[in-house]
Amino acid sequence: MSEQQAQRPVVLVVEDDLTSQQLMNFFLRNEYEVRIAASVPTAKEMLADGKVKLILLDFSLEGDEDGLDLARWLRKLDDERKKTPIVALTAHAFTTDRDNAIEAGCDDFLTKPVRQANLMETIHKYV
Repeated sequence: MSEQQAQRPVVLVVEDDLTSQQLMNFFLRNEYEVRIAASVPTAKEMLADGKVKLILLDFSLEGDEDGLDLARWLRKLDDERKKTPIVALTAHAFTTDRDNAIEAGCDDFLTKPVRQANLMETIHKYV
């Protein structure tokens, strides 16, 4: 890994859809170190080292916990990780979805399909 790659901010993409994972990686890989988790337990493991600077979080994940469960868990931590910016991603554009995301601790909200320009503009507000 080059020194430049080592200094790139880490973005964690929590998404269980393979196509969406690949798209997010394509959008981000030139500017960020991208970590991808398909489940909440995997995301928690990837957050353990404290290096993640922003989380892109899908609402709907397979398994016992969804994206908002991860946001709630993160905000209850007793360390610096609880301040990590979270951008919620969902295919639903309902006001209640935005409200639920903010209530769970998300800092921002994007509706899928996400355009690269909108995604990067949102990320740049936080990282």
